[in-house]
Amino acid sequence: MRVFVFEYVSGGGFANRPMVPSLFAEGDMMLTAVVRDLVRVPGVEVTICRDRRFDAPALPVAVSWVESTWHDAWMAGVAEADAVLPIAPETDGILELLCDDVQRAGKVLLNSRANAVAIAGSKLATYRRLAAAGVPVVATCAADGGARPDATAFVIKPDQGIGCQGIRLIPGEDALDDLLAHWSMPGTWLIQPYVKGIAASLSVIVGEHCNCVLGINQQRVAQVDDGFVLLGSIVNGLVERAPEILPLAAQVCGAIDGLWGYVGIDLVIGEQGPQVLEVNPRMTTSYVGLSESVGRNVGALLLQLSGGDGCLPESYQGGTQVHVDLEFGRAA
Repeated sequence: MRVFVFEYVSGGGFANRPMVPSLFAEGDMMLTAVVRDLVRVPGVEVTICRDRRFDAPALPVAVSWVESTWHDAWMAGVAEADAVLPIAPETDGILELLCDDVQRAGKVLLNSRANAVAIAGSKLATYRRLAAAGVPVVATCAADGGARPDATAFVIKPDQGIGCQGIRLIPGEDALDDLLAHWSMPGTWLIQPYVKGIAASLSVIVGEHCNCVLGINQQRVAQVDDGFVLLGSIVNGLVERAPEILPLAAQVCGAIDGLWGYVGIDLVIGEQGPQVLEVNPRMTTSYVGLSESVGRNVGALLLQLSGGDGCLPESYQGGTQVHVDLEFGRAA
């Protein structure tokens, strides 16, 4: 079986522009982790694309080098593969496009379906879908209209985006009004109340009719000036919060049709309990420490699901704490 793993940032998506080091570090860590899992599965061959500016990972993979444009290499990789795992940002519809390409090619897509990515790729659409389903979710409105949430401080963020990029903390109504008065594209930005609490995430494996939480993770987020920086995560660092958090996984997966494979759910645990911030219909950096934490090959589990074996662990099994450090590019 030939599996094509396409990590957009390290695989040529930035070939014609300056690389963003933080995005490359995160993407390369995810690529290395999932490829390491997949090549351990008997009978599996892995292919990847790679930006010519960087060395190939020290793993037994076939590499297609990208110097100028990634799309031709991407389509060639899809054509030659039996199954495809895209790892890409939702920004500008990139991940949705990749998933649609795989589905149109009739290949096995080791990711959520394009229709699910279209919803989860928009934080506002996600909020509306989850709120309508009764899922506890942080109030969200468009920056160019709608009733603002009642809060003493606000967070403004892009509707499509990854990690902490572009997120700003605004200290009150007056500061928010002043910012928006000079904002060039308010229609692409969102406003949320700033919720004090523990930054958390779930690592969920989703099948056709079931889901299994493999990781209840603590996110290490630092505030720098009026922005935020993701430093890493502690995979299964919040196992003691399982009783209050686990029900959210089933609620989210039931609210968004087409979620499949690895899904990340970002949360904040505040005075009102856990609330969903966003849904990531793709690999997240917590995957880097997940197989080590739970003591099983999570990449092999994805292949097992894709082959029609929908047998997942029935409930959260817990796991040991594994630190994923984005500052140093490692899991420990």
